[in-house]
Amino acid sequence: MRRAGRVAIGRTAGASACTLVLAGALVVVLPGSAPAADPPACGGVAPNPSVEQASTPGGPPTGYVFTPAAPVPRSTPPDKVPKLVTDPAHASDGRVNAQIQTPDGRVSSASQTLPAAPGGIYTLSAATGSVGSALADRANSQSTGLRFTDSAGRTLLEKSQNVTHDVQSDGKLARQDLPAQTAPDRTTSVVFFATTNRNWVMWDCVNLQLAAYTVKEEVQNPQTGEWGASATIPAGDTAHYRTTVTNSGSQALTGVLLVDSWCSSLPGAFGLAPGKSNAVTCDHPNLAENDTGHVNKVRITGVTSPSGTLADQAATASITVTPLPLIDKIGDRVWRDTDRNGLQDDGEPGVADLAVTLKDGAGGTLATTKTAADGSYLFDKRKDGTYQVCFDVAHLPDGLTVTKRAAGDATKDSDVDPATGCTSAFTLGGSTHDNLDADLGLAPPPPPPPPAPSPSPSAPPPPSGTPSETPAPSETPASSASPTPTP
Repeated sequence: MRRAGRVAIGRTAGASACTLVLAGALVVVLPGSAPAADPPACGGVAPNPSVEQASTPGGPPTGYVFTPAAPVPRSTPPDKVPKLVTDPAHASDGRVNAQIQTPDGRVSSASQTLPAAPGGIYTLSAATGSVGSALADRANSQSTGLRFTDSAGRTLLEKSQNVTHDVQSDGKLARQDLPAQTAPDRTTSVVFFATTNRNWVMWDCVNLQLAAYTVKEEVQNPQTGEWGASATIPAGDTAHYRTTVTNSGSQALTGVLLVDSWCSSLPGAFGLAPGKSNAVTCDHPNLAENDTGHVNKVRITGVTSPSGTLADQAATASITVTPLPLIDKIGDRVWRDTDRNGLQDDGEPGVADLAVTLKDGAGGTLATTKTAADGSYLFDKRKDGTYQVCFDVAHLPDGLTVTKRAAGDATKDSDVDPATGCTSAFTLGGSTHDNLDADLGLAPPPPPPPPAPSPSPSAPPPPSGTPSETPAPSETPASSASPTPTP
């Protein structure tokens, strides 16, 4: 009968209670601690987080830059010659860990470039360790951390923590957490580093979580439909803006709010998953010529992540506004409203040589002219805008006065306020490019009233000195005869 194979019983480097040691086909559970139920979290935005990638077995992990101690004394033994290697002795994630060896008292370091996000929040953890002899000497230093530099290579911020775990105590690396760090505004490079001045500093399972976002503001070119940092738009048109917010980190973001006082119809706060973007569009209608050169600024605020609240960010886009073509016309006629009915009737003549002033919406004078022989006037080659026409009604000839306003047909009536001599303000633009009905009627004085009628003729009085007729006395009736008494 064949045996299944040898069973290796005993402690191995890094093995502890309930470690499974495999030999052939048999599995034996050894005394000690059981493996963690959940594997350690490694990765985030860190490349090669488990240092498994290497150009050669046992060689330096891919993506790291090694800076060896120099000079190296000639008497340095081989196991202390500066070197960055991978080794299986204390792997906490995968098969190997990284470690640096260096001559006693001389610093060697390794670094790995990370995504740079100015204003981003970096949260680092890593499994680290060293040996007791190195940790016991206060003159020795083994540490890991983050370094933020600008475009000139100057260090803006560096945060590190000393390695404190002795791998000889349990055969393992121990997890260390670096407090969250916010990248300075001028950050162009971020590195994770490990450094030591004595054998060894060891690490594995780098976990770098990044809370960060970017914002981009664009405006649409009305000719091509393309989006960019600037655009040329005719006056009177609408500027269309697009704001794109992208989660450039490894943590979910919430509370993303766009603030733009020049743009309408913005949404409320929203969230973004890692790597996702949200493009928000908004408009500014009816551009004016004096809007040319406007730099629109959108602000992103309220962004929150598991690592904390991120700083506000802003982005801009600019516009050039081209003038409107000068095609608008304003005018019509001043006429003598002979019958004073407020309407232009056949045969009613124009009033010549009357001063007319064109004003803008704010009351400023733009142009003046005088009416022609037929009473007509015209202001042409005008741009879109708000206008008002005023007439010199303070110096009207022949006792003329302003006739009644808005008497009926808008094309024939008078549009002028008798008290001011001006029309109401009106706006040209869009589909309307002329107002050729700004008329003024001037009424002549009313005709004089007819003379009063003569009184009716009556009998002349009698001439003076003529005696008046004496009326005849009235007849007295005769009395009746008395009877003669009888003797």
